[in-house]
Parts: sequence; structure tokens; C-alpha cells
Amino acid sequence: MNNAIPNIEPFVDSSSLNLSDRTDSFYSDQQTENSDHEKFVVFLLDDELFAVAARDVAEVVRELRFTSLPNSPTWLYGLANLRGGIVSVLNLSKICNKRAAPVSSKSKIIVLKSQNFVTSIAFPVDRLSELITLKPEDIQPVEDSYLIGKAVHEKTSVNLLDTERIFSSLS
Repeated sequence: MNNAIPNIEPFVDSSSLNLSDRTDSFYSDQQTENSDHEKFVVFLLDDELFAVAARDVAEVVRELRFTSLPNSPTWLYGLANLRGGIVSVLNLSKICNKRAAPVSSKSKIIVLKSQNFVTSIAFPVDRLSELITLKPEDIQPVEDSYLIGKAVHEKTSVNLLDTERIFSSLS
């Protein structure tokens, strides 16, 4: 069975991010001048803000066709072929106990690369928000299996996903 998550074809899209300096790519491993700061890509999931470390983001795409797997867990949409590589497509809403929003023109799919694993993962998000920079002291630890912590950015709480835990739960 061939399924698709929103729109038309894969492409790199940073236009919906609120970037103050368009020349500063969030795809690079380069951090800000101060090496203890880390960049995060913020997105909306069920009216709540989440973020992933920008160093883990391989790309953002509009659509990713995937094949469902029989008897797979509810948090796994299936597998996809993205330019010759196999990508596990996750239902992040299910993992984070959120309700999935209907697909819209603002829906995007974040593709993550792992520092320690060969595979890539992707997950749909309701909308990309912005790119933020946080210092370690901005991050408050939480006891949640898929979060490294929470941070407050411009008076709004942001849940920071632990992508390596998500990757390790797949293996």
C-alpha cells in the first residue's frame, strides 16, 4: 500500500522559518560564534512547540511517499525511499501523545540524520516555526523518554526532542 504525507514533491524548504539572517543555513554543523550555543528547528505539533537540534536535520520536505508495514506499531507510518536511501517515517504525534492535525499547505516533513545510526527518520509536523539558539543553561531537564528538556523562548515553552533516543528505539 502506497501512502503519502502532504503535497507534491520533496524539496528543501526553509522559507517558512523565521530566519533573521537568510545566509545562515540551519543545515550546517557550524554553531554561532559562541560554541556552547546550539541551534534548534522549532515546529508545531498539536498546538504545542517542539524542537530538534538543527545539526540533526538533514532536510525539510513537503511530501514523502511511504509504504505501510503489516503489524507495525501505531507510531510507525512505514518506510520511504528518499533519493535511494531508506527512511523510517514516524508518527511523532503518537510518540508524543498529541493529536495529529489535518494535513495543510503548512504541513512539512522533517528528515533527520543520526550521528550514531546508519538510517534516517522522518516525521510530519503541523508547521515549521523558526530557528532558535539556546545556551545549555536555557534548557531545563525533564523526565520524559523522548525529550532532552524544555526551554522558554520569547515567553513560550518549547519541548526539545532527544533524537538519539528516538533513533535508538528503532534499533
